[in-house]
Amino acid sequence: MDRRRGMVGILAAATGLGMAFLAFRKAQRSPVRPPGRHAPRPVPQQIDQQGEPLQLTGDGVGELIHRRYWVDLADTRVSPVALIGHIKRDVAAFSPRLLARFRKTKGWGWRMAVGDEYHIEILGPWNGDVRVSEVSRNSFTFVTLRGHPEAGQIRFMASSLPGMAGGLRFEIYSWARSRDAMVYLGYNLGQIGKLVQRQVWINFCYRVAEASGGRMLGEVGVCIEELPIEGEVVRVV
Repeated sequence: MDRRRGMVGILAAATGLGMAFLAFRKAQRSPVRPPGRHAPRPVPQQIDQQGEPLQLTGDGVGELIHRRYWVDLADTRVSPVALIGHIKRDVAAFSPRLLARFRKTKGWGWRMAVGDEYHIEILGPWNGDVRVSEVSRNSFTFVTLRGHPEAGQIRFMASSLPGMAGGLRFEIYSWARSRDAMVYLGYNLGQIGKLVQRQVWINFCYRVAEASGGRMLGEVGVCIEELPIEGEVVRVV
């Protein structure tokens, strides 16, 4: 009984520390640039009724983080639609297996459709599940499910570069908060989660560049910014 009470006390203290750290970070937050055209995508209501509940930004804690990774390519041998089609067929092939492994758990083999689900094993204690919330000819979006370390969504998109034959831009952008105070504390103080996540998506961009058959115009771009809490809500329509 004493041991049980001790564990409860430790958990309560850790949670209190996490909430105090959240309050401190909120007080220290500085204004940031708006996300521009990269705005969160509406989430269809029906995909929240297909098993495990969604875990959207409004369900998380801490700052809303907008992350964007992109690579510009020249002399590509595929169109934006064909490139995204390649990724849809085998997302796992573009992810560095030592850092993150994608495994499809719901949906048909090589076809991606709204409602499909993937389990992602990420180096460290960051495993989680996502569901496809949107699919278009040149993009697709995942939303996190309950239990994922983050609460939010991530979108993958390819588009042509204006005025450049064979020019293409591939980009990944996300909006997410931590699942709870404990995840927030570990992610921000430990730093390992941040580094792994960043490297996963940078490597993903390199693999997409290779698959395009083109050449990179510079390095992979990275932009990570905090958004005001009042801008966090992703509407369910």
